[in-house]
Amino acid sequence: MSDWSSFFAGELGAAAALAGLLFVSVSMNQARILALGRMADRGLEALIILLLVLVVSSVTLVPAQPMRLLGGEIVVAGMATLLVIIPLQAGYVRHLDPVHRRRTTRTVWFNRIAVLVMTLAGLVLLARGDEAGLYLLPPAILLSFGAAGSNAWVLLVEINR
Repeated sequence: MSDWSSFFAGELGAAAALAGLLFVSVSMNQARILALGRMADRGLEALIILLLVLVVSSVTLVPAQPMRLLGGEIVVAGMATLLVIIPLQAGYVRHLDPVHRRRTTRTVWFNRIAVLVMTLAGLVLLARGDEAGLYLLPPAILLSFGAAGSNAWVLLVEINR
């Protein structure tokens, strides 16, 4: 596990920095975001996905933690994330102008896949008890950064078009 500590420490810092940038983008367009009804939910969704990366990166840095325990922690964090973001997504998609619904639905599924890959990594760790599941975490984290970034982009740029 020590071979992975630099990677997870880096991802922890990157997730924290991106969460800070998300707050900046939301504060820049706060009035416009709030005027568009459920658009603020996209900011919350992005923040929750970044918090998932923070949690997963943090628990991987706990020394001498058994792999199965780590897997269980990741599964719980991933499932909790899905339980929160799915109703958020349903709410904001339902209130969208039909012109934007199709593209946003693709983004919603991309975001869910990012969280599901993270959860799958936890399931592999839980089932196998070895480091195999750790190799799913880099793509899961990158997908999560893409998911959060796409929501941040909408809140920073797209809402002003």
